[in-house]
Amino acid sequence: MAGPSEYQIALIIAIGTVGMLFLAIAIILFMVFYQKKMIQEQFKRQQLELTYQQKMMEAALESQENERRRLAGELHDSIGAMLSTIRVGITTMARLGSNSEALEQSKQMLDDTIGSVRRISRDLMPSTLEKFGFSHAVKELCERFHATSLLPIHCIEQGEVRSFEKSRELMLYRIVQELLNNALKHSQATEISVQMHASHNLQLSVEDNGVGFDPGIIKNSSQSGKGLGLFNIQNRARLLGATVEFDTTRSHGSKITLVIPYEKV
Repeated sequence: MAGPSEYQIALIIAIGTVGMLFLAIAIILFMVFYQKKMIQEQFKRQQLELTYQQKMMEAALESQENERRRLAGELHDSIGAMLSTIRVGITTMARLGSNSEALEQSKQMLDDTIGSVRRISRDLMPSTLEKFGFSHAVKELCERFHATSLLPIHCIEQGEVRSFEKSRELMLYRIVQELLNNALKHSQATEISVQMHASHNLQLSVEDNGVGFDPGIIKNSSQSGKGLGLFNIQNRARLLGATVEFDTTRSHGSKITLVIPYEKV
């Protein structure tokens, strides 16, 4: 019986080669698909972790604000009311001819204490924000910082600042509060300005003419402890769906700008 011809052998080799080629292609496609699947799963896990961290941060901030609201209420309703009652009693005693100088000193101390309680209460939970909205609350905040620091603090509004979700307004208010605190404590500035530019979104900037700072400290804030205020500002801005821009081209002073969409993205 005759063996396979050269043609048959060549055909078998060709078929085997094609089969091996298809097998190699199948293995490559499987590896590509598997790696793509792994990358997608890793991305999903990262997104879930990011969402979880964001939810945890929102819960922590909400808890802080609830505690501030509770303390503000107690300061205003309990301690403030008691101090006001004591003041009325001292005023009555002064009219009845008691030691007027000592009573006047006590009355002045009570007035200062009542003023401090009211100021702390406003800082903990700004009533202007609840009643009149974000723009008015920021203007009042600038006036209060100016009154306590005697530093010129200008508040400029361009366009009409629309109202948005109260929890987001409160978060943005805390950012402005933190930025003004930082400027007064660390910048050695002689002038500060807060600018609100309203269009399809809200652009808010806090600028000073002080010594400036290195935005790079934010990257190492968790290890060094420096720049934690700015790091917290970035975290709050992320929850707002906002972006934070640090002007690093300035020769002196600092300018931090937030771009906030009216609808959270």
